[in-house]
Amino acid sequence: MNNQITNVYIWDMDETLILLKSLLNGSYAEAFAGLKDAQKGVEIGKMWEKHILQISDDFFFYEQIENCNKPFLEALSKYDDGQDLSDYDFNQDGFSPPHDDLNKRKLAYRHRIIANKYKQGLHNILDQEMMDVWDALYKMTDEYTDGWLSSVFSWE
Repeated sequence: MNNQITNVYIWDMDETLILLKSLLNGSYAEAFAGLKDAQKGVEIGKMWEKHILQISDDFFFYEQIENCNKPFLEALSKYDDGQDLSDYDFNQDGFSPPHDDLNKRKLAYRHRIIANKYKQGLHNILDQEMMDVWDALYKMTDEYTDGWLSSVFSWE
């Protein structure tokens, strides 16, 4: 019998995305009838958008694969031949939307790299300066939203 305790965190991503959108368009502040600074909320939303897109592009090939909708990272694993990708040049491999087996293999390579990065965690991908930027944005957002982001941890 395994006596190890496992913490399970349940988070409603839809609600979080709605919060982000409401920050971006000012409707979050409007709901507080003048008690929240709408411009500050919009600025926070734009910062989230900027940083999410930056990380998505810099580390997860977002710009290259945004139109390659697959339900999960291992959807194309049968096309991955296990090639060592340590010296692979993703920017020069001629990848285009996968309609043939060669491009499906190139997409599978990207999926493998993405999966490995997820396993590593952001703290092992981002440098300390960027982690500090994310922490500050998290705290600023949590303060502005009266604890929306930190509320997930109140159930532990």
